[in-house]
Amino acid sequence: SLPPPPSSVSESQLSVLKQQGFPSGLSSALYESATVHFPLRIWVVDNSGSMRANDGSRFVETTRRNDVKVVRCTRWREIRETVEYHAEMAALLGAPTAFRMLNDPGIGNLGSVVGVGTAQKFSVACGDGGSTPEEDLRRAREIMHKSQPRGVTPLAFHIREIRDEVAAHADVLR
Repeated sequence: SLPPPPSSVSESQLSVLKQQGFPSGLSSALYESATVHFPLRIWVVDNSGSMRANDGSRFVETTRRNDVKVVRCTRWREIRETVEYHAEMAALLGAPTAFRMLNDPGIGNLGSVVGVGTAQKFSVACGDGGSTPEEDLRRAREIMHKSQPRGVTPLAFHIREIRDEVAAHADVLR
C-alpha cells in the first residue's frame, strides 16, 4: 500500500522548488499532481546496449545566472540524469515512484544500501521496506551511477509485469 501524502506542500519543499525556478503556484500544482492526481509513477528505464549511442543531450549550467546550454552525450547519460532528477523530485515531494530497468544492470542487490528489490527494480517514496525517501534516493543514485547499458530490449515482458502490479493496486490508485 502506498503511503498517504501530506495535505499540502511544506515550506521547506516550496523553498527547494523555488531554488529550482518554480513559482509558488506551480509548486503547489506540481505537489498536488504528484501526490493526489497521480499516486504512483512507474518508469521503464531503457538500459539496453543501444543506450551507448552518443546521440543524447543534456543540460549544463553556464557561468551566467539561470542560463544553460545543451551538450551531446550518450543516451545512457541523458536517461541517467533524467532518472536522478525525477528521483530527487519524488523524494522531495513524497511522490511514490517506481523505476524498472529493462535489463539486470549486473551490480547485485546493493545489500549495503537500505531498500527493497534488486538493482533492476527500485523505488523512491513508496513506503516499502521501512526506508525513508532520502534513503531511497541515495540507493537510486547509487544504482544509476553503477549501472551500464547492456543487453536487449525486453519491453513486452516488463509491460505485462507492470500491468499486473497496477491491477493489484487498482483500488488504491483509483
